[in-house]
Amino acid sequence: MMAISDTEKRFEKYRDNLRREVGLLADYVDLFRRLHKRKKSYCFEINSAPAFFSLVTKSVFSSIILWADKLLDEKGQRGIFDFLKFIEANAGVFSIEELKRRRNFPDNHWVLEGRRKEGEITAKQVARHRGRLSNLRCLKSLRTRRDKYHGHFDKKYFFDLDRLDRDAPIALKDFGSAVKALWTVVNKYSAAYDGKSFEATSSNINDLDHILYALRKYHKSEAERYAE
Repeated sequence: MMAISDTEKRFEKYRDNLRREVGLLADYVDLFRRLHKRKKSYCFEINSAPAFFSLVTKSVFSSIILWADKLLDEKGQRGIFDFLKFIEANAGVFSIEELKRRRNFPDNHWVLEGRRKEGEITAKQVARHRGRLSNLRCLKSLRTRRDKYHGHFDKKYFFDLDRLDRDAPIALKDFGSAVKALWTVVNKYSAAYDGKSFEATSSNINDLDHILYALRKYHKSEAERYAE
């Protein structure tokens, strides 16, 4: 078995844990999107358990704010920006020759040919990714919402919650853009390291549809029973 360096071990550990947290955020965002989308097609079913679905929606939204802010904290000791610092400081680990050695690929392997077309990992490339993340329009609103309400109660917003929507506007598409940007970075450097990339959301994220369908069938059977 090929021995790996301490730097490689650190990268693999960082990647695996970061993948877990980005995956969790992606699932939160997808579930939140589905909850809003199903309000039209499953209006009766959702309104039959308003406390449950309302609390789930609010809880998921709060989780999105907290997880997105943690992952996108530019000064965080862990998260995507710190991950990029690690990549930048250890760019040699992600070279094409290291990938070839690590996976024992023949020189003409299609993965290596693809990497050669893209070129080596450089500080300039890392800086481009850092710039794209820094320019996500939701960053300021995420921090405000986290600091002023979801993480701590700020007097100004505690007594005027509508003001939070005015001062820190955020849309579902902003969450989607953040998740896409995070996965792009994780998968880019993971693929450069050993060719691995990861799915954006869990395979069973559509469980909500099964629950709502079951509710629909239940209410239908109940209505038929009382109509007899």
